[in-house]
Amino acid sequence: MAAKKLIRAHGNRDVLISMLMTNRIDRREFLRRVGAGGVLMLGGPALLAACGDGTSTDGSTGGTNASGGGKLSVDNWIEYIDLDENGDSPTIMRFQEETGIEVDYMEGVNSNEDWFGKYQPQLAAGDDIGIDLTVLTDYMAARMIRLGYVETIDHANVPNMSNLAPALASPDFDPNRDYSLPWQSGFTGLAYDMDQTGRELTSLQDLLDPAFEGKVGLLEGYADTVPLFLLMEGKDPQTASLDDYIAAADRIGEAVASGQIRQVYGNDYLDALLNGDLAVATGWSGDILANQEDAPNLAFSFPTEGYMIWNDNMMIPKGAVNKANAEAWMNFYYDPVNAAELAAFIWYVSPVVGAKEAVADIAPELADSELIFPTEATLSNAHLVKSFSEEEEAELNQAVAAATGV
Repeated sequence: MAAKKLIRAHGNRDVLISMLMTNRIDRREFLRRVGAGGVLMLGGPALLAACGDGTSTDGSTGGTNASGGGKLSVDNWIEYIDLDENGDSPTIMRFQEETGIEVDYMEGVNSNEDWFGKYQPQLAAGDDIGIDLTVLTDYMAARMIRLGYVETIDHANVPNMSNLAPALASPDFDPNRDYSLPWQSGFTGLAYDMDQTGRELTSLQDLLDPAFEGKVGLLEGYADTVPLFLLMEGKDPQTASLDDYIAAADRIGEAVASGQIRQVYGNDYLDALLNGDLAVATGWSGDILANQEDAPNLAFSFPTEGYMIWNDNMMIPKGAVNKANAEAWMNFYYDPVNAAELAAFIWYVSPVVGAKEAVADIAPELADSELIFPTEATLSNAHLVKSFSEEEEAELNQAVAAATGV
């Protein structure tokens, strides 16, 4: 991943914002991501997508608060937090200073399926997994909630939840947001290597182009890839039937069996693109954005047939020993100023009302960027994955496993 840079800041928000405003124009990466419409070949706005490698980023410990501080263990995707040149997170440091809560921040989510497979036996047994807050994508959040693996959020401890964007307030898997709260949102489309394709890719049909046989990668799990094959045939992933999903999985299986698809990947699909193993893959737009400076041959396209939009959701695993501290974390990052600072570093779609206005105080260029605040026109061609019952999801996962071998 390309290194991200953010000035190190301590103390109150006014000092932090002043420092950001003073330094932002000198940050080459900031200008590259926010202001350059032609730097990256995109079929639409890019969102920085998250990935994980199991590493840990710890901040420093601050003062005390009314709850007496304590500890908090957070497990997230890699590069999904603001970092300064020393590898510390200014917002985590400020959270610790304001609350007295000592944070152990880990980046252990490589993929939704890997994370679930690792911890499911403990969760099913009712054991504490040693994580107080994790971040998982919509379909996995739905599964965790359905299986009873998540603690109920005490809304009284998260008053800033009132800043949640109305469009995200009532997903079908958690209509009252009793168990989950969005961290950030993003898109899934086509990621590719221009040196190998020799042309821009604008259609999902490019995944099946014989010219790329053996050089095509797909993201694992049904949510990131199967819906794109539905869109390829003009079907809406939100309204398609289970049979439609299974038929799409079967078509993926045919492409795997024929040798068109090289492999199914987690976040390591990006490594395969970078080292030349792949010409094209289903991928997350921000991965390309974050690496395009060092690898200008990489490009991203939002396909004309449509693309997927998703939310990564904060949740408190069942039996977490520091539940109230996890809720304090949620509340902190739903303050618009804190949300704006996070958004100003990672360039995701912020779920927090007021973040756009707060970003405008830091950097007007960012407030006008579709990288974080996409227009209705952009959103009109973005689709949500459908939620399934436990039995339906099991049947679909079986079909996908049979198709992909994963």
